[in-house]
Amino acid sequence: MSKPWMPREEFVETLPRALHGCGVLLFDPNGKLLLLHDSYSAGRAAQGWPQRWWAPGGLLDDGEAPEQAARREVLEEAGLLLDGSLVPVGVDFLPPAEGWPPVSTYFFGAAPLTWEQVDSVVLSEAHDEHRFLQLADWENEVSATMHARLTALVTAFANEQQVVLHCGRPM
Repeated sequence: MSKPWMPREEFVETLPRALHGCGVLLFDPNGKLLLLHDSYSAGRAAQGWPQRWWAPGGLLDDGEAPEQAARREVLEEAGLLLDGSLVPVGVDFLPPAEGWPPVSTYFFGAAPLTWEQVDSVVLSEAHDEHRFLQLADWENEVSATMHARLTALVTAFANEQQVVLHCGRPM
């Protein structure tokens, strides 16, 4: 049996809610990956949240395209203005969890930063530390899921491919 027709506004209200995010893979001239440490991690850890290192990025603002959000987030979180192109690398879908709706995060890669850019990183209040490390060296600093996510994304970027992830793992 089909459902009765309803006005567009009413129909839209019945649709599931989801969030969209972005992240950018940034490397120094030696190929070391930049991650930012969440300044709220200590408080979150006390509440059972894991410590957080993450690529620069965040949630999209209403009406914002993923690449536009990625550039904005890198500027806000690391003080870096990215002039060059951003290459789509992949998307990671996270199902609803802990009161959050589902989240699809769009990841981009960028040309290696210059040493001048590396030295000019300025963190936002949301971050208290940044590091450039080889991907293998991040394994001891992040969760297994985060390392799997980073490995899949960095590998796709290096091979000029794209990858679709579900909870950090290739589908």
